[in-house]
Order: sequence, then structure tokens, then C-alpha cells
Amino acid sequence: MRSYAEALWGDWNQSDTVESLDVAGHEVIELNGKAVGCIAAIWHEDHIFIEKLYIAPAYQSRGIGTYVLNTKSHQAAQHGLPTKLSVLNTNPADRFYERAGFALEAETLERRRFSKAVPTS
Repeated sequence: MRSYAEALWGDWNQSDTVESLDVAGHEVIELNGKAVGCIAAIWHEDHIFIEKLYIAPAYQSRGIGTYVLNTKSHQAAQHGLPTKLSVLNTNPADRFYERAGFALEAETLERRRFSKAVPTS
């Protein structure tokens, strides 16, 4: 993420204090007992928001992110809720989200916002 933040804002502000960590809503993604990423989701009354989805570079392009994202979207759909997320404009992940069924909902100078509707029967 650092390279995307630097491309967008020109610098990286890293907090060095443990007290600044907020792990609420975060889940570790494991493959064969090894931590390979994390996802953070926030449940709202009208949608679930994927705040973070990180897969370690050595484990990308193996379908792990797709599986985890589809699992969260399926959980939301079971509650009749769409899934939403945003990505920095400098991050090429938008193609990944489009392949996963997300549609561009809005765009600002900094972010692209995507949503995935609840499937209809």
C-alpha cells in the first residue's frame, strides 16, 4: 500500500506506536496454517464495507483474495446486503474487483468506490 499512497499523496506517514493499531473487524487469512493476509469488514445496516483486503505478494494471483472476497460478499447477500469497498486511484486492484462482480459506483480524485449488488433469484 505504501507505493500507492506515495504515488497519490507524495509521502507515507507511518505510525510507530502500538496504541495506534485498530484491529477491530480484522480477520487473518491463513493458508495451510500460515498467515498470508487479512481482511477487515464493517457491517452497516444497509451494506457491508470491505475496509481492507491484503494478500502477501508471494500469495497473490492464487485465487485467495477472490475466495475471501466472494465469501464476505456471500455472507452479506445472505443478509440481503450489498458489498461495498473503495480503492485508491493509484492502486490497480480495480480490475480485480471488477472481475469479482463489483461495479464502479463513484470516483473522486483519490478513490474509486465499488459495489456488488445482492444477487436476485
